[in-house]
Formats: sequence, structure tokens, C-alpha cells
Amino acid sequence: MRGSCIVLQSGGPTAVINASLYGVIKEVKKSKNITNFYGSLNGIFGVINKNLIDLNNQNDEELELLKVTPGAILGSARLCLPEDLNNEIYKQILDILLKLDVRYMFLIGGNDSMDTANKLSKFLKKVNYECNVLGVPKTIDNDLSMTDHSPGYGSAIKFVGNIFAEMKEDISCYKEGKVTIIEVMGRDAGWITAGSKLASLNGKGPDLIYLPEIAFDYDVFLKEVSEIYKKQRHAVVAISEGIKDTDGNYVLNKLVKDNSDDLFGHTQLGGAAAVLATMVKQQLKLPVRNVELNLPQRCASHIVSQTDVKEAIKCGKKAVKFALKGETGKMVSMQRVSENPYKIGYTCIDLDEIANKVKEFPLSWIINGNDISNEFINYALPLIKGELKANYHNGIVRFANLNKTKIKLD
Repeated sequence: MRGSCIVLQSGGPTAVINASLYGVIKEVKKSKNITNFYGSLNGIFGVINKNLIDLNNQNDEELELLKVTPGAILGSARLCLPEDLNNEIYKQILDILLKLDVRYMFLIGGNDSMDTANKLSKFLKKVNYECNVLGVPKTIDNDLSMTDHSPGYGSAIKFVGNIFAEMKEDISCYKEGKVTIIEVMGRDAGWITAGSKLASLNGKGPDLIYLPEIAFDYDVFLKEVSEIYKKQRHAVVAISEGIKDTDGNYVLNKLVKDNSDDLFGHTQLGGAAAVLATMVKQQLKLPVRNVELNLPQRCASHIVSQTDVKEAIKCGKKAVKFALKGETGKMVSMQRVSENPYKIGYTCIDLDEIANKVKEFPLSWIINGNDISNEFINYALPLIKGELKANYHNGIVRFANLNKTKIKLD
């Protein structure tokens, strides 16, 4: 099937989302069946609002820098497309696809992005328009179902494991230290917070780890912190931002009563560590600080995992190959073929099996509600292997610059 191609990025960026874009670009350039190649600015909004750029003739040097460029270079978006496939917005999208003779679409994103890809695929089938839609996985949360892991996760936990080790080294130098509560990203799944356990490989892991999969008990938490502090005169606690108490309420809501929801109905998180720090100070009378790791978890490209970059590129390339073979309405899936040596195989899975589903952290890998087992370490270690040299200019990392001149549409 000959025709044009559109690629877009959406959802929360990762340190390697642009590496996946690089993979798509490199593979599209090889194909004689793809006549024109467009990038959609700010996700699906770029298609709807006719904000598309030409990706055919970009500077090769800048494209190489995509491998170590964080953020979403095409711009991201959070838009929940209507369930009703007769909605006018789908007709707007179809008009653009028809005008540009688009026969291939690639959406690089996570759970919500796969929902967008799924709806687009179903709409195009409904109106009998031939266009192969493929999802390219990405999320630091590692909560995409039907895949061993997601590009972006390895780099996120490489950062988390190292920053915990560095902070533990700093904190433990005092004879009388503080309780340090460190908040890690993770709404419904504790995959990233579990990454803090990797610091224990060098003896610098957190003393307590709390994930969303286990209901958070305030009394038990205070007791465990008190015991740790009495023993070593400092304590490092890792918590997921999305931990909920035994009543099912977000811990952060003890501090923030009116958190607005995003377009997909998700509560805006952040602040759980501050809540717990206040409790430790008031009830245990201990010196305490809270740290919210926040955005660096997903954008610290200077400490990106080489394995993560390679797999992100491969996912982008595989998406193009699958689409050219006629696959549509699917997402590239990574399957662990072997542990030793570590080897990943690539297939594609129907988007119905992935969209809006959450892969939780295995309960069997959680010890006593406050620690992580070696099974997780064995699973995670291959994902953080290797480093890439960042491109420094004047001592500061330089990122890719694309030519974003918009194409002219009547």
C-alpha cells in the first residue's frame, strides 16, 4: 500500500521517546511505499488543527541527537477522543488524511495514547479508509499491559536508583540525621518507586519502600520509621506519589483537598511526601525533610540507559515494518525471550488488549509491605545497562533541533 505517513507523540514524555521517533524516521526512509512523511505537532491536535511538518528532509546530525534528547520534540498532548465514532472530530481527522493520502499512522505513547490509536483505527475501519495505525509503546510508569516493559522505564529507574544512592550517601554522613521521605512518580503502579531498590546493590538503598499496590497504614508507617531512626539515627523512605490509605483515599489529599482531574479523569498527583513529613514531625517529633523527584525522573537524558535507547529505536523501527506488512490497530510489544543472556523479541498486540489497562507491580515482589524482592532486581538490571555520552556544548547538554516549518494545506 503506497501513501503518506504521519507520526505523532503524546502523553507524558520520557528520556527515550525521541529515540523511538528516530527509529520510525530511519525505517520510513527505507520504504519506497511511503511517499511523504509528516510529523504532527502536539499529538493528535496537529492533525486536527493542520499543524504538520515535513520530516522527509531533516538534518542528519540533528536526527542523531534525538537519541539523547528528552521531552517530546514534536510536542505532546492529552486529548481523550470521543467514544462516539460519529463525532465531528473524526471527520476532521479523515479530511486531513484524505487530503494528504495518509496510509500509515504511528502513535508513540502510553495507556491513553493507545486509547487514541485504538479509536482512530476503529473509526478508519468503520469508514472503510485504508490506513494502518500502529502504537509505539512508551511510558516511564511501565504500566502498559501485554509487554515485558516499556521504553522509558529503564532510563527512569536508572535515574531513580542512582539519585537514591547519592542521597543516601549524603544523608548518612551525619551522626544525628533526618528522616528523608522521597516521593517518586507512580499513580496506580509502583514500578518506578521499586527502582529505588536498585541502589541497594551498592548498599545505598532506601530503608522503607511503599507502593500503591499495598494500602498505606499511617500507624504502621510511623512505627516503622521510628524503629529505623532509633537504630541508625537517620532514615530514607521511598513512596509512590499515588499511595492510598486503607480507606482508598490518596495520601496527598490530607494536604490538598481539591485536586483537579485531567482530561482522562486522573487526579493530579504530588504532595504525598509533604503529608507524611508533617506527620513524622508532629507525631514522632523527629527532624524530617521531604523530596519530590518530579520531572527529572522522565527527562534526565544525561543518565539515560543505553539498553533503553536501543530498545526504543527498535520499537520505532518494528512499528514501521509491521505496518508495511499490513498490521493495524495494534501496538508493538516487547517480550523477554531469555534471561541469560538477556534477549527481547518484538511482536504486536491488538490495542483492545492494551488501551486503558494498567499493569500493576507484582504483589509477590513486595516484602512485608515495605520492601522489594530480588526478583525485581533480576528483572530490572538488564533494563538499566549501559550509558550514552551526552552531547555537551559549553558544559551544558545540547539537544536536537528539527526544522518545524509547517506544511501548507488549503
